[in-house]
Amino acid sequence: MSREFGPYPAYKDSGVEWIGEMPEKWDVVSFTKSLDSIVDYRGKTPKKVEEGIFLVTAKNVKNGTINYKISREFVEPLNYEEIMRRGKPRLGDVLFTTEAPLGEVANVDTEDIALAQRIIKIRGKQSILDNYYLKYWIMSQGFQDNLQTFATGSTAQGIKSSKLGQLLVMLPSYIEQVKISDYLNQKTSEIDALIADKEKLISLLEEKRQAVITETVTKGLDPNAKMKDSGIEWIGEIPEHWEGVKLKYIGKPTMGLLYSPNDLCGEGEGFLVLRASNIQKGNIDIDREDNVYVNKEINKNQLTLKDDLLICARSGSRELIGKSAMIDEKSAGNSFGVFTTIYRSIYNPYIKYVFQSGLFQSQIGTYLTSTINQLTMQNLNNLEVVLPPVEEQSSIQEKLDSYTESHEQAVKEIKNQISKLKEYRESLIYEAVTGKIDLRNYGEVAELLVAERGEAYGD
Repeated sequence: MSREFGPYPAYKDSGVEWIGEMPEKWDVVSFTKSLDSIVDYRGKTPKKVEEGIFLVTAKNVKNGTINYKISREFVEPLNYEEIMRRGKPRLGDVLFTTEAPLGEVANVDTEDIALAQRIIKIRGKQSILDNYYLKYWIMSQGFQDNLQTFATGSTAQGIKSSKLGQLLVMLPSYIEQVKISDYLNQKTSEIDALIADKEKLISLLEEKRQAVITETVTKGLDPNAKMKDSGIEWIGEIPEHWEGVKLKYIGKPTMGLLYSPNDLCGEGEGFLVLRASNIQKGNIDIDREDNVYVNKEINKNQLTLKDDLLICARSGSRELIGKSAMIDEKSAGNSFGVFTTIYRSIYNPYIKYVFQSGLFQSQIGTYLTSTINQLTMQNLNNLEVVLPPVEEQSSIQEKLDSYTESHEQAVKEIKNQISKLKEYRESLIYEAVTGKIDLRNYGEVAELLVAERGEAYGD
């Protein structure tokens, strides 16, 4: 619980099991009694254009804000009036996603936007329900848990606008709502800034890791080694005793398994088919919920062996092409899908780091176009690498294994810190909107802010 503010002096039973006690002067009411309007934009999908008015979709509404970078879709300005005929957005209006994902929420921060399907726009009654408080109430864990009880759908959980009337909101006085939202705006902004700094640090560590790997697999461990021109433009100089070679001369790629929906089966009834989703941070993850299993006869060449390298060869995302990981004892003996390729070589314990280097990714990029996201067998065979002698490969591998282990530990620690910050953010929101902390004395008297928000309701 927050240590800045204590509890209210007195509480009462809310009469709602999942809410429990609340401050004695607060109320619990239904959405319909506290909302000025509910607008559901489900219907005909608007025509998209290259440039125009930004279309906010459910993908853009995330973590309490509208993220304009996640998905960028636009609609024709001439069609705007028709698209938004049910109600145009005003600053502060609450956008609520009805499915895929369910329950994300944000306040409108600019009026020159269009709203897509799977978004409901809601507006609290003037001087009764503050839209910014409402956003945080919807974000609170108690509300989110209760929301799931109204959700329907087997593949994507969703809720109909007609069900919103059955949802509840806790109502402090209006000025308390403003103070609560003002407090949470400040605190969550501070927490989000800390999270952003730590995420940036992870990105810098990842960049450093790739730079270290690239330098090591092209220059070796001896800074005093004599160098020579590799003859490969994108590699440059290499140690004099190293050799440049194409992958087809030191190993063999194998195309993944093609299967049909009729071949699918349950876990334990056939072979696990490894896919790009099983490649996570340079490791194979075979304990995923989205694993695919098939029951069919499989050629032995399409079963993985320890030290094989599993590579993502086809994907809708260019960034995933070339993503790879080494098969370990746990993941050996499985098959792999047609969008992946296995590369088998006695040099793989070393080659795995070559595949993680920036130079490898640069070569892959030469085969990709705006319409083709595919690394073919021929492409893979013709990729060029440089090989040190076997003993030196082992030394480099051991060095990079040790470096990678310490790198992963550092990243893991930062991710734990981020997780704790997110938990703290979540607990602050819950404590504030449920009255576990008394914020009536927070900041200056909020009459001006109340007036400003009241004006936003007017025409």
